[in-house]
Amino acid sequence: MATSQNSDIKIILCTIAYRDRLLDHVLDVAEDLGFDGVEIWGREPHISEQFDENRVKAVQRMIHERGLLAPVLGSYLRFGCTKTRMEGTVELEDTLHTAHCLGTKIVRVWASDVPSAQATEAVWETTIEQCQQACDQASKLGITFAVEMYSGTLADSAAAARRLTESVKRDNFRLNYRVVPDAELQTPLEQLQTVLPYVVHMHAQNYAQLTGADDARRMPLGDGAIDYRPLVKQLRESGYTGCIAVEFSWIEGEGKREALAADLSYLKRLANE
Repeated sequence: MATSQNSDIKIILCTIAYRDRLLDHVLDVAEDLGFDGVEIWGREPHISEQFDENRVKAVQRMIHERGLLAPVLGSYLRFGCTKTRMEGTVELEDTLHTAHCLGTKIVRVWASDVPSAQATEAVWETTIEQCQQACDQASKLGITFAVEMYSGTLADSAAAARRLTESVKRDNFRLNYRVVPDAELQTPLEQLQTVLPYVVHMHAQNYAQLTGADDARRMPLGDGAIDYRPLVKQLRESGYTGCIAVEFSWIEGEGKREALAADLSYLKRLANE
């Protein structure tokens, strides 16, 4: 396992980057390239959304055998959901048991399915209440929820994400910072500065343009519209000791490993400047 020097920031790989491959393949890639660890994608074929103790222990063993960390579970647990989801509902108990058995202390979660600009006070209140109840259960296991900042959710801007976090009022309810395109006309750095006190995890990806970024062409982390240099500098100066996770490769197929290796090298350099 390769560990970052001169910095407590760990660079990990989201296993969703290989969502079409079995978990052992992406773990081999993470080990070979020198990532510090992985964020386990909370869906098949990497791990079940229903708790299976034998399965989780097998996953934990696979991770540890490769000398990797598993600090984050990329769950699809959603608070304040208003619609019936085709893929079904992820249960709180299953998620907590999986994270606890895996030895993971941070669980990525989602805030409602209503954009903040369209959310009624009832949506806010329901989401906040569900978050609080879940946090109270999670605290018994030492687990922190990190809600993902994402378009189309209640945490679709820095202001909304901060409002939600401060309204939940639980020490184990924090944020998974991800640059949100088109949010409040803020720069990525301004977004980060707005939510910085509550950030415990970060997803990194880049695009050819920020407007409509979720549909834009992916780019290397060092070459796209998002400048990660001031973002990582801000994290370092704030004393951040969490992870930065490479979420996807900008290349699929031939050249994918090399693209991930380049993104890893870039982030390590920024983390240690």
